[in-house]
Amino acid sequence: MNEFRKKLTYQQIVLTAALLLACISLLMSRNYVKETLASEFQQGFVAGFQTGIVMSLLGILIIFIIRNIMAIRTSERLKKLYISETDERKLFIRQKSSSAGMNVIAYGLAVGTAVAGNINDTVFFTLLGTCLFVVSVRGFLKLYYRNKF
Repeated sequence: MNEFRKKLTYQQIVLTAALLLACISLLMSRNYVKETLASEFQQGFVAGFQTGIVMSLLGILIIFIIRNIMAIRTSERLKKLYISETDERKLFIRQKSSSAGMNVIAYGLAVGTAVAGNINDTVFFTLLGTCLFVVSVRGFLKLYYRNKF
């Protein structure tokens, strides 16, 4: 369990750094919304998307940080989290639905979409559509394999 506790402590450091980076990017993105987009609607849509994606990321990071803190403090929660993360059925479903690769692709597309909003509206909407497609395929595969096994 000590190795798992060390793993959670390292994960906690990475999550905290990501939380700070997300806060900084949220504050900086407000200053760099491209003023030359085709319409005010598109400017507002891009700014809203950027705010929403960063706020969602902040929420997820905060949930994981709280979960890790609670697990590190009590051995009962640590044991539950260890069992949950090493559950063979969950690992099998994750493997079958290509969850790790799909997560990297989805996060990369989300970040690319947020960045492209400052550069070009056509690229922004293309990446947004691609990101939504990848997330929906990943969700479908996860539901399919969860019900199948």
